[in-house]
Amino acid sequence: MATTDVFRTMIVPAANAPLARQIAETVAPVAGLGMWQSMLSADGSEPATHYVSTGYIGPEWEILMPLQTWEEIDGVWTQTDAEPGNAVQLHGILQQLGSDITLAQIVDLYGAADVTTQEPFTAFSRMGLQQIQVVEPV
Repeated sequence: MATTDVFRTMIVPAANAPLARQIAETVAPVAGLGMWQSMLSADGSEPATHYVSTGYIGPEWEILMPLQTWEEIDGVWTQTDAEPGNAVQLHGILQQLGSDITLAQIVDLYGAADVTTQEPFTAFSRMGLQQIQVVEPV
């Protein structure tokens, strides 16, 4: 991890997870593999309503992604700031890489995504979500 990498928790609705994965794998074929695999739901059971990817990202991706800032004020989570991300620039990068992902798809993904600097379990709690624990048959 470079010293300029930044921490992000990125939660997307289940319907947007395949697109988020496709974008990540297109722009970062190695680092993007395996993102948005952790399932979330309101009660911690399947089916997943959301997927999360959390960890450090490079500054070149930080400037492209949306970011919301949340603060707990008098016991209520309140969004205090938001950066929309740069869907147009990301679309241009994807086009250069031969992707057919549209600008409209990226804008939709950005609008539905919850991207914060919060630790994942704080973000889950704020959103009323729990991680789904998949139990493999013995």
